[in-house]
Amino acid sequence: MGTTYQLFVFDFDGTLADSGECVVASFAGSLERNGLPPVEPHRIVENMGRSLPEIFRDLTGGIHDDARYERLVADYRDLYRQLLPEKTRAFPGIRDALEQVTTAGAECTVATSKNTEFAVVSARHLGIGDYFRLYIGDDLVVRKKPHPEMLERTLAETGIDPADAVMIGDAATDIAMGAAMGMDTIAVTWGAHSVEQLRAAGPTHIIDSAAELHRFA
Repeated sequence: MGTTYQLFVFDFDGTLADSGECVVASFAGSLERNGLPPVEPHRIVENMGRSLPEIFRDLTGGIHDDARYERLVADYRDLYRQLLPEKTRAFPGIRDALEQVTTAGAECTVATSKNTEFAVVSARHLGIGDYFRLYIGDDLVVRKKPHPEMLERTLAETGIDPADAVMIGDAATDIAMGAAMGMDTIAVTWGAHSVEQLRAAGPTHIIDSAAELHRFA
């Protein structure tokens, strides 16, 4: 039996990986290391899906110091690497869903605001790395989500038409990126953004569990 889509493009944090605790702790630790005041965790969660510099600019009130942002990002990545084994896990049903989709003949890739190397390392840690043909992180593009550059590159490298691909994510930026590329989109409700935020973004489909991905395989 064929698949509804030939290509499934997944966001990482909040979609494949239950990494919210790791992300929040890494942001908090980076701010502390750099002598900046703490922020409420919900402010970090609400920003998920954006690039690290964009999030730090929001959390710090827009400090005009590029070197300081570079230190904040470097410290975040250092902390994330340390905390990853303890504070990140695959969401329930993700492995089974990826197995089903790939067994049915579709390809899977990752398009994430994470650094590409971090995405690869994280996926391997979660035991799902072998399911993905390609990883595109924000270090490989100039224009970040919701601009569709990640998807432009993904489709160019896979040779698959936008009409045969679907973008899957937990944030409004994922849905906007997919729509800008002319792709169908699947919003997942187990990540960062609320159902209301996701509905407002206008996804093609909304699902409440990874097991529902079988509808598209």
